[in-house]
Amino acid sequence: MRFNAVHPVLAAVLILALAAPGLAQDKQTFQQWLEHYEAWDRLEKEYARESAAEAPEAILKRAQVYLNLNSPDKALEIIEMTPAFDGELEARRLWLGGQAYRGLGDLTKAVLWYTQASKFMTDDEIKRRFGSEPSLDTIWHDVWLKMYWSYNANHTLTRDSQKEALDLVLSVGRKVWDNEFWNQVSSHINPGQSADDAKTPNQAVSPAVPLVSTEDTQRIAQAMAAISLEKFEDASLLVSDLPQEALLSFWNSILTFLQTGNPPENLNVFLEGNYLKANAFWAGNLLAPYSKSRAEWFLGNPDSAAWTQFRNNLLTMSPADADKAIENELGSMLISEQTSTLLRNFKLALSLSNGDFETASTTWNSINKSTLPICLRLAGVLAFKEHLNKVLPESPAQAYALYPILTALSGAGGQEAHPQTEAPFWTAAPADQLQTLSTAQYPLDRLLLLAYWQQRFAKEPSVALAKRAAYLFDDSSFGINGLLYLADDAVKAKRLQLGAFYLNRIDEPALPANLQMAWLDAKTRLELESGRQATALETYQKMTATGEPIPVMTRLRMALLYQQRREYETAQKELLAMWDARATMTTALQAETLFWLGEGEQAMRNPDKALDYYLKLAWQYPGENIWALTAMYRASLIYEKRGKYETAKRLLTTVVRNAARKEQKEAAQARIEAINNKMGKPEAGAEDALVYPF
Repeated sequence: MRFNAVHPVLAAVLILALAAPGLAQDKQTFQQWLEHYEAWDRLEKEYARESAAEAPEAILKRAQVYLNLNSPDKALEIIEMTPAFDGELEARRLWLGGQAYRGLGDLTKAVLWYTQASKFMTDDEIKRRFGSEPSLDTIWHDVWLKMYWSYNANHTLTRDSQKEALDLVLSVGRKVWDNEFWNQVSSHINPGQSADDAKTPNQAVSPAVPLVSTEDTQRIAQAMAAISLEKFEDASLLVSDLPQEALLSFWNSILTFLQTGNPPENLNVFLEGNYLKANAFWAGNLLAPYSKSRAEWFLGNPDSAAWTQFRNNLLTMSPADADKAIENELGSMLISEQTSTLLRNFKLALSLSNGDFETASTTWNSINKSTLPICLRLAGVLAFKEHLNKVLPESPAQAYALYPILTALSGAGGQEAHPQTEAPFWTAAPADQLQTLSTAQYPLDRLLLLAYWQQRFAKEPSVALAKRAAYLFDDSSFGINGLLYLADDAVKAKRLQLGAFYLNRIDEPALPANLQMAWLDAKTRLELESGRQATALETYQKMTATGEPIPVMTRLRMALLYQQRREYETAQKELLAMWDARATMTTALQAETLFWLGEGEQAMRNPDKALDYYLKLAWQYPGENIWALTAMYRASLIYEKRGKYETAKRLLTTVVRNAARKEQKEAAQARIEAINNKMGKPEAGAEDALVYPF
């Protein structure tokens, strides 16, 4: 057999093709070839089969593969089960651990692992590695702040080790991102290290006259003691004497929240007075975790009918008689330790609410302050200028959760917890100074930062800022809204697993009604996108049960789902509810609502009602071309079926003339031709539609 010679140009092409990546068999190992095509799952198996699979290099390569597979949990399993290496290999192991924790959403642990990795790197390598990790500068900033706030709330033996960790993270921050923030916070938490520290006190824009007088503070303390006994009317009378409008409004809002769980609807008094922190407190709703239950704020044992009756009897007595009754009970050898604690706490609340500060002070110094209801802790802090750490719960997690609330409320009551590092609670400054106040003058002030981020998010919401809010302010409604924003964004982008991750970070049963609705809405849409229609219907029914307004697009999607399931009457109810709220909808959505209402009536064999919706849509929304023309086409079919051929043809002619899609034009033209065939040729001389039968 004779072979023709290969054309020189073709030969050159073949040579180039063989030299292309992935085809040069003598240049790449199978592992390299798999890595080129990012076949990470196969590559991990190849690494595991190696004879040196337990060698440090192979272990690290396997962990890296799992990170490339977006399986940080498996990568972390390998990393944490591996003993520490030496030098550069240990730096790589710890760095991969940091990346794995970051992939799992645990930013605090990620930063701590990165910090440990830095101990095995040179300064140049630290700057290179840390500087090239995406968004690590903002993460480092936020994690350090959260650690610092946790450190402030820590009154246990671990405080010193926590300070060491803070300093380590700080040192890396200064080394890699040597900016104003890191230099400022360094001087704040390590005063005396610089000769300039003593010369740079914060100069915030504050009211010329303190908003809260000593008398106001005592009155607020009395009111909080009264609330601990659930004497809301007494507390309201005490608060009503506060002279300043903003101060009065703030503490009235506290009373309302503790009674109902609802934050104030109107924050104008704080906005008009430029009280940035007071506005941020409610706009971000730091009390959101207590929206469902305020039991921790009140004194008593609701499970004990005997105690409740005894308490109610005490409340009807004069202060002297009540005090005598309490002392008689405390002198009994038969009462339990729990009842004794309740009685002492009751004595404190009663004496403090009645303005008997001398008796209250004696009781205050003889009780365990860390177990008091929150109202009484705050009352004692204000009345006796107690340090916050003396009243925090023994559990570090509980202390961390309560600390920012007590810090803000004590400041609102006239006693600042951190006068050197935080602006006074009633600082008055224009909103355009928020950035300077929160980033330059008071970078450690939690409420000012919350106010600034709220301002930024309101102007230009973004995924990046929502992530930071969700991490740093996870215990406020602002942080929860950040998670909901992230979930919504992920669902819209069809990244359903990520959307579920964000939703699952939220404690749904504890949410206030408005946030619960947003959570259920995101969950419904997530379930619809996942194809779990039955589950979506169950979630939607929970949404309707809340009584809160339902987002219009979710209602529309559920209405269409009901139509698909042939539950037409239920679908019509949803669509009619949308139509009732049409003033809030775009004209396109109004037109679409009418169309689906017509479709529903047609499916239920109510052509007259369907025709009403179709014609109203075509007349009222001619600019919404796709819906108007489709409605005219549907209406023409009804008229054709009824023998109203001329009306049907007129509608179809408009569809042919205005349709943007070729298929729609052709379908309408086909119907016109079919109608013409049914009508036959017109009789000679016939000029109108009137027919004489004889």
